[in-house]
Amino acid sequence: MNNDILLSLCIPTYNRAEVLDNTLKSLFSNPDFDADLIEVIVSDNCSTDNTMEVVGKYPLVKYYRNEVNVRDVNFSIALSYATGAYVRLFNDTLSFKKNCLQTIINKIAEHLQDKKNIFFYSNMFLNSNCVREVSSKEAYIAQASFGSTWIANFGVWREDFVKIENKERYAHLQFTQVDWTYQIVNNKKPTVIYFEDLFDVAIPNKKGGYNVFDIFVNKYLFIIKQEKLSFFNYELEKYRLCRYFVYPWFVTLTIAKKENFDFEIKGVFKIIFKKYWYEPYFYPMLLLFFFRKLIK
Repeated sequence: MNNDILLSLCIPTYNRAEVLDNTLKSLFSNPDFDADLIEVIVSDNCSTDNTMEVVGKYPLVKYYRNEVNVRDVNFSIALSYATGAYVRLFNDTLSFKKNCLQTIINKIAEHLQDKKNIFFYSNMFLNSNCVREVSSKEAYIAQASFGSTWIANFGVWREDFVKIENKERYAHLQFTQVDWTYQIVNNKKPTVIYFEDLFDVAIPNKKGGYNVFDIFVNKYLFIIKQEKLSFFNYELEKYRLCRYFVYPWFVTLTIAKKENFDFEIKGVFKIIFKKYWYEPYFYPMLLLFFFRKLIK
């Protein structure tokens, strides 16, 4: 094990060879990439395409292949191969923007002794190009909201990842990283979140066919509910999810051609209505949606 590695970029992937090729090419051609400080790990979830051949073009990649497709359990498998001080999930569709990789390395080095919990989040509706320090799970959710759902936002000191309990309890909900994040911010250490415009994102031809509304409205809110937040904090997060995620996606879904939208959309309105029918803010949003559709 190389004790000098500061950052492990762990990429779980499945049947996205072409996109992964571009991601790895971008990563290794980045002027901030330093092989003495950064390792790149690819955990292939038993792909049926030419992922293995693509990764073979990049000798610095540590490549592992699961014997069967284990779905989201592959996230923890990818992280388990890491040897760096700080381990980070990395989508197979991303490339770092200019200077962002070096910024992350510098911040990891800065906190190498104090070992505060540190997260590197892309800019979002609550925070942009700033730093927030929090000391509780409730304060974290107030600053990060559902930003914890994006796997590229997840990172942790490797020694703290090992301590996470029951790592796969929410794998069936496709949000293992959300649970891990809450366990981390509950570890009694200060938590620092760096918000920055970190990535360019390549949109794959096929994203997987899952129902994005079921995953967020049902499954994400289920996890939030298990965290036993105060009634106010739970309802506030539920509102933010509706206002800044559900509503924009619902509008996009309705005006877009179905053949251009690869997510499963069956029963979308039923899913949303069941969770939000009694919320006073839901109906003005609904009226605004129908008004927008009417004037098009």
